[in-house]
Amino acid sequence: MKVKTEDREGLFKALTVEIEGSQVEEALNEVYKYLQENVEIQGFRKGTAPLWLIRAKYKDYIEEEVGKKVANKTLQEAIEESKLTPVADVYLEKVELEEKTPKVTYTVSFETPPEFELKDIEGLEVEVPKLEFNEELVQKRIEQLKEEHAVWEPVEDRPIKEGDLVSIEYEVQEIKEGEEGEKVTGETSGIVGQKMFREELEQALIGKKPEEEVELRDLPLYDQEGKEIGRANIKVKIKEVKEKVLPEEGDDFAKELGYENWEEAKKKIEEEVRGEFERTKTALVEEAVADKLVSIHEIEVPKTLLNRELSFLIENRVRQLQQFGIDTRYLDYRSMAQEFLPQAEANIKLRHILDKYAEEKGIEVTEEDIEEQFEELARQMGTTKEEVKEYFERENLMEVVRSDAKRKKALKDIISKVKIKEVEKQEEQKEEQPKEEVKEGGEE
Repeated sequence: MKVKTEDREGLFKALTVEIEGSQVEEALNEVYKYLQENVEIQGFRKGTAPLWLIRAKYKDYIEEEVGKKVANKTLQEAIEESKLTPVADVYLEKVELEEKTPKVTYTVSFETPPEFELKDIEGLEVEVPKLEFNEELVQKRIEQLKEEHAVWEPVEDRPIKEGDLVSIEYEVQEIKEGEEGEKVTGETSGIVGQKMFREELEQALIGKKPEEEVELRDLPLYDQEGKEIGRANIKVKIKEVKEKVLPEEGDDFAKELGYENWEEAKKKIEEEVRGEFERTKTALVEEAVADKLVSIHEIEVPKTLLNRELSFLIENRVRQLQQFGIDTRYLDYRSMAQEFLPQAEANIKLRHILDKYAEEKGIEVTEEDIEEQFEELARQMGTTKEEVKEYFERENLMEVVRSDAKRKKALKDIISKVKIKEVEKQEEQKEEQPKEEVKEGGEE
């Protein structure tokens, strides 16, 4: 095996690998056998065409397939010999085959990790907002639970108000050039005040009662980009109105939540809120330290990793939108990519920083670290640790878990060595600042 390296643009490298002898001959024989058994050439029965004719007719195919087979068997050894480390995909660029020798020469390209110097983090100061636990957080969680367990009950003796769930029958009559066009009818429902209906319709519904009708004329129609594409008349009949009824705090609500009484429920809710509060504080510190690490290091981001990270972030956003019932066919993916670009770059830079730190400090993960990582993943995904572990093992993603656990351990070690400074929120100062600017302007 002969291996030649070549520098390309940015972090890209190219390897040209030359393989001669039995490995090439073995690959050739496999491809010859496949073609002899499967191709059909005019004038010959299947499987009877002479090899010289198959070679001539399928020369390009033979070169490509033999090159792939040889590359698959020898690429890892060639990369190790080059002492280079691909960070993502390896691209097969070119294959040359000399059948008589036999010899294969192939060229692959890939990006390598960026080279950078790890900054000294000893004594590094990082500011985080000061958070304090209070009873208000517990009450806010109780209100959330009440909202989650609310029921919708019909109302008939009062007009519609904001927050009501209204079911309607509608008729939309399109207007084209002053004449009535296509008519669309149907039924739907929505909560008034949450922009589930058109603003004009919401305003018209407020104050009405079940069985009453609303008619709106000459309303503009818009396309996905917000451009007006026509006008329409809308007729609506109110079928049903429901109001949200929240459960009252007490033993009945506690039993609905799965507890014996309200005293036990409130105690458990407070424990959960305290746990979430501590996790939030930890996350804020981790986020602030991560941002600081990224800001003090200049790192070239591998393009292949950047594209992969952008795709991951966009796919996550699309899944979230789909859960809200949004038609994702009309999303502006280019704008989404621009929006996520800074985050994607920061994510990749942080991984390189933590990997380098872990390597330099000799940080290794234990089985306990792996188990903690699975527990955290299970909590985030709302499932059991066993199910998460089974999924990652089935998908051959255990190395991903190990790498993430090592980075998390590296970040914890860094946090233990930096100075965390809690600062009060500057809300009052921010509110007063515009007043000062106005005063100065008046004096001038």
